[in-house]
Amino acid sequence: MKTTFTYDHYADYAELTTRMVYFSEHYPNYTRLTSLGKTPEGRDLWAMEVTDLRCGDFDEKPAQHIDGNTHAGEVTGSMAALHQLDVLLTGCEEPRIARLLQAYTFTFIPRISPDGAEVYLKTPDTLRSVNRPSGKAQSGVVRQDLDQDGVIRWMRIPDETGAWTADAEEPRLLRRRRPDETDGVFYTVMPEGLLQGESGDLLKAAPARWGLDFNRNYPCWWRPEQPGAGDYPLDNPETRAVAEFLIAHPNVGVMVTHHTSGGMILNPPGPFSEAEQDPLDRSIYHAIGALATEEMGYPLLNLYDGFHCTESDYAAGAGDDWAYLNRGIFAVTAELWDLQSRAGISVEEQLEPELSDAERLRQQKLTLAWIDAHCPQAWKPWTPLEHPQLGQVEIGGLDYKFTIQNCPPAYLREECEKATRFALRQVCLLPRLAIMRFQAQPLGHNFVKVTAEIVNRGYLPTWISRQRQAMKLTEPVQIELTGAEILQGQAQGEIEALEGYGQDQTELSFSGVYGQTAALRRKLEWVVRAPAGTRVQLNIRCAQAGQASASCVID
Repeated sequence: MKTTFTYDHYADYAELTTRMVYFSEHYPNYTRLTSLGKTPEGRDLWAMEVTDLRCGDFDEKPAQHIDGNTHAGEVTGSMAALHQLDVLLTGCEEPRIARLLQAYTFTFIPRISPDGAEVYLKTPDTLRSVNRPSGKAQSGVVRQDLDQDGVIRWMRIPDETGAWTADAEEPRLLRRRRPDETDGVFYTVMPEGLLQGESGDLLKAAPARWGLDFNRNYPCWWRPEQPGAGDYPLDNPETRAVAEFLIAHPNVGVMVTHHTSGGMILNPPGPFSEAEQDPLDRSIYHAIGALATEEMGYPLLNLYDGFHCTESDYAAGAGDDWAYLNRGIFAVTAELWDLQSRAGISVEEQLEPELSDAERLRQQKLTLAWIDAHCPQAWKPWTPLEHPQLGQVEIGGLDYKFTIQNCPPAYLREECEKATRFALRQVCLLPRLAIMRFQAQPLGHNFVKVTAEIVNRGYLPTWISRQRQAMKLTEPVQIELTGAEILQGQAQGEIEALEGYGQDQTELSFSGVYGQTAALRRKLEWVVRAPAGTRVQLNIRCAQAGQASASCVID
């Protein structure tokens, strides 16, 4: 895929801004760059809309929304969003991309948490969404880069009462000490860091310094007791800006929110099983998932069912759930990067809620073998260090941030290209209004019969989803006929919604053809009075399906 910028490293805020401004300045006929506001640390929350403005304005076409970096450390997601933006604009004159830009609008918020991502990229720290509130420091071992190698790893402390020992087959890894094991070298394990506060006779890892989770802050089944949910829905300026942006763009019908990791595509609903979902919407999600699997190799999983949730234990307040359940948008979460799958660990094994010690060690061995073969620099051998509080310890392990949570930079372009290929197919599901035929037939004495055939060329219906209908957010298909005195028929009005070809119910088999086609076309008729040479025009529009116009001259 042709791009202007390289995708072999992770862009910080300054570079991300440079790229967005570059695209805005070099492609004025395609882009609109907007700051959705300033973060608490003064960074712009950038959004960009992209379409071929020669073929209609941003709000005149059905739209796809792409975002990333809801979670600060999931920087692969922001790069995937930037990559799709780059591919669209760099290739805007290539036939396939030109057709997409003529037909659709694309909206991008590449980095929802610029403050959090900056901490992640420029310090050894990890954090969920954002570096606030600062709060009080917690007691325990506070994660810190003691050996100044830029990475916070594992720390093992020689301890004859320790619960861990080196595995005989792979001594770089630790296994849990067996109940009857008395001979050997044993360790207590902690994150690399310093002791802070009072912890008595226990060593414990201090709770995370920052706990806010933007993906628990949306007003959809929000639960205040859930960690990271915030004080109330959308109390973070970043999540509020995203919600307001989507509300202001009713033409958005499909959406990909890029996260990491695991190599899977997650579809709402998250608060309940997809068995309770509308069957049509469920089938459309499965169709979207099939595209993702074809392009990315990642399976589709329902959020609730795939993660073994229960009525009392499920992810609430998620952005994709809000987009679907509250706005009727077919949103999916792309969990990019699949080190475990590449290492031979299936998605089902990854999601197993309770792993035995033996199974956990087996998976770690497979992961380490992959790292040895593909990015050995990510692993640090156990190295002695004199700890200022604990005495002699050893620091070692992998660079979690850029092996597990994000792909090693050498794999970044490949991951971005997979995400872009999927997204450029997903957008094609959107409904698209068209006027297939518009004719005027003189009846004599300046009476004229005008006929039109309106069609939806898309896979999705003009109402997008049953969920959008349930939320009463669908706008009708509006028609307007101008240029002549109308004697029969409406000059302005609404017509019944149009299905897409994805709702075709015919079945084809060797024994015959059954069922019925989708109701994706409407025939309209007027009688008007106008002399020969008069031009009449038909305009149709729908917020979710775009607009079209046609004209003809009366003979």
